[in-house]
Amino acid sequence: MPIPFRDLREEDGLGLAGYLRFISEDNGRGIRGALFLVNARGEPVEFAFSRIDVPASFLWRIGEAKRLAVASLAVALFQACPKVPSLLLALAAEVYPQLFTEDIALEVPICRIADAEDIPHAISETTETLSSALHLFWVKKPPGEGSLARRLLDALQTRQITTEPFERAARGIDEAFRE
Repeated sequence: MPIPFRDLREEDGLGLAGYLRFISEDNGRGIRGALFLVNARGEPVEFAFSRIDVPASFLWRIGEAKRLAVASLAVALFQACPKVPSLLLALAAEVYPQLFTEDIALEVPICRIADAEDIPHAISETTETLSSALHLFWVKKPPGEGSLARRLLDALQTRQITTEPFERAARGIDEAFRE
């Protein structure tokens, strides 16, 4: 007779957290991006990556060429990812405030995350302080208590891995584009 047990790894049922990363190339001519999906334990599930050229900046208003490139890259990453996350997170320093209000509409809760309060944000974003060092800028209203997205965010925070997957995504981008 086997020992009675429950495999807690299979019970989280919280879905996946998606981490968006956008890294400008040193020459400024391109942006590399990734969408990294992890479960509530921070275990990798999916990794989509791509690269896009930034249009010649002299024809664009300041910052608009990069904004267009990030939006196009985000669309490509969403199309390439076979799974739907319960929650999307992006670094506020890499994603301009209006990306998910003026360029792309998402059905998944998404927030930009920063370790400083003085990050520019859109009037339509809802701000939330997750800890003394982490600030969230929700594109729409924050997910309610007990919602799947909130429980997933709480699980990541409890494990102290709310922002750590951003670093793994950056390493994944480096590895994917290594010459």
